[in-house]
Amino acid sequence: YLPWLRECELKHGRVAMLAFVGFVVPEFVRIPGPEACYTAPVMKALAACGPSNGVSDVQSGVFNTGPLYQVFLFCGIVEMCTTYPKFMQDATGPNMGFTIENAGDYRLGVNFLPKEPEKVKELKLKELNNGRLAMMAFAGISLQSAVTGNMSFPWTAHKQDTHRGPGLASGVAPATKGLAARSSATQLRAYKMSKAVPFLPLSPAMEGVVGGEEEGFDPMGFSYAFDIRWLREAELKHGRICMLATVGWIATDLGMRVSDNAAFQVSSIDAHLSMVKFGSMSQMLVWLGFAELFGFMAMIRMYQGKTDRAAGDFGLRALYPKDEAGQHQMQLKELRNGRLAMVAYGGIVTAAVLTGKPWPFFAVGESRPKTAGDRSTFCSGLQKAQARSSTAPRHAEKAEMERSQSLPFLPKPAGLKGLVGEEQGFDPLAFAETFDARWLREAELKHGRVCMVAAVGFAAQQFVTFPGFTPTPNANEAIYSAEPAGWAALLFLAGFIESTSYGGKLTMLDMFEGKRDPGNFEFGSGFLKGKSDKEVYDMKLKELNNGRLAMMAIGGMIHHNFVVQGPLFPLIPEGWTAPAAWVTPDGEPIQSFMSGFVNGTSGLISNNTFGTA
Repeated sequence: YLPWLRECELKHGRVAMLAFVGFVVPEFVRIPGPEACYTAPVMKALAACGPSNGVSDVQSGVFNTGPLYQVFLFCGIVEMCTTYPKFMQDATGPNMGFTIENAGDYRLGVNFLPKEPEKVKELKLKELNNGRLAMMAFAGISLQSAVTGNMSFPWTAHKQDTHRGPGLASGVAPATKGLAARSSATQLRAYKMSKAVPFLPLSPAMEGVVGGEEEGFDPMGFSYAFDIRWLREAELKHGRICMLATVGWIATDLGMRVSDNAAFQVSSIDAHLSMVKFGSMSQMLVWLGFAELFGFMAMIRMYQGKTDRAAGDFGLRALYPKDEAGQHQMQLKELRNGRLAMVAYGGIVTAAVLTGKPWPFFAVGESRPKTAGDRSTFCSGLQKAQARSSTAPRHAEKAEMERSQSLPFLPKPAGLKGLVGEEQGFDPLAFAETFDARWLREAELKHGRVCMVAAVGFAAQQFVTFPGFTPTPNANEAIYSAEPAGWAALLFLAGFIESTSYGGKLTMLDMFEGKRDPGNFEFGSGFLKGKSDKEVYDMKLKELNNGRLAMMAIGGMIHHNFVVQGPLFPLIPEGWTAPAAWVTPDGEPIQSFMSGFVNGTSGLISNNTFGTA
């Protein structure tokens, strides 16, 4: 247990040294933060910055996310990245897990160590002794403060001297020398550090494995829990499959087929379903099953020590170098290319599904000489993928490269062509490519019209009441105060309009037979007679934009009435301080910023800013 005890002693000593400095510095300097915590005496910081009233969160019923929780989180991260990896190492392995040499060594500040081993040893001894002294000093400070009742430095009963000199800070040694107490000889004998994650140790299981010592990437410590040979076998197998899959996907998208049969004339995305349909998938699974069976048998022999087989080795030696250095480089290249292929294949599938286009998933036009007026093709992936004819007019090519006005980093949606408002080109989720754009516009216009009527009715509800209905200033409560006859009439009217407007054609497939324009129910069309096409278009665009605004407006109105628990006007009721749900555990309302602003108590506007009456 000696290495474990030395690890604890060094860790507690370092914390105590920082804690002693932390006891003194707040008497001179405070960092900005929540007043309840950052202005409290040092001895009361635990209660002020931690759980409410110094008791547990379970007892108080209040979860106070104070700065102390950030300290706990930081300490937990440090523990998991320093002591825990060494604790999980095999004590019989080459690194010996915890040793008296590597106890407390986190490789922090090693660049500041002197070159002479004797001076390094002297620094290590100083750190150990200073840590022990700091632990005793910390305990003495706490006891003296509790006995004298003085919460401030120097924790004596008499009044503090206000004329202190700056000599205290001069005695504080640089922290970097205190935490780096290891010589170069110790570094060679201690555990190795990962090159990929230099603040974590290299797993002993990765030593001697291809790509292990060169990279050493295992931040989750899987090699501590699982056999490294099994992990490497799975990694190589997935990498090889993904290298083949990446090449196969690109070759298929470029038009290569194993047969002219119609069953093979499908895209890469549809290939899986096509293989299942025509029975070729079952053949592939049989052959893969044979390969898996032979591989499993080879792994069993390897685990039993009956062969010297390396993970992923199936005896294929074509184009394999003869020398050991060349073999190592070939194995390392295969490993890295497989890792790259796994990432690449995931990106290829994602891009193919999202764009619905073949590789390379962006437009490839006819090559032509660049002119001075040409723009950069950095964002060419957003261009249309349809092939352009070299003889096509220049204006047609320009139209294909148009960008959305509302989202200029996306292409102009082709599905909105011919609809009112197409110039804005707002369809970031490409709904118009999945659904009939006319059906979407029909729903948008209908919701917009309903919300325009609802917005007017919501505001008028406070002042106007139809005969036979109960006056309800808060429109949110009208749903409960309305008479059953009124509800029945409203539902009947909405159902009648919905069922008769389309002549029985209610689905997306048949709703627009006969070239009916979306949202056109021949209601009020007489007001459009005598107007030019431009005036009619402007009228339709205004209706569309006003409907979109009304959909947002009615949502804000409903939310406003929920917050103030009252009618729409006035927007801020007299005497309103905060929503009813925003109260303290004692039942007192919390003063909101808005109410403080209105009452002149928010700190932004003082009570006498404009003078007194």
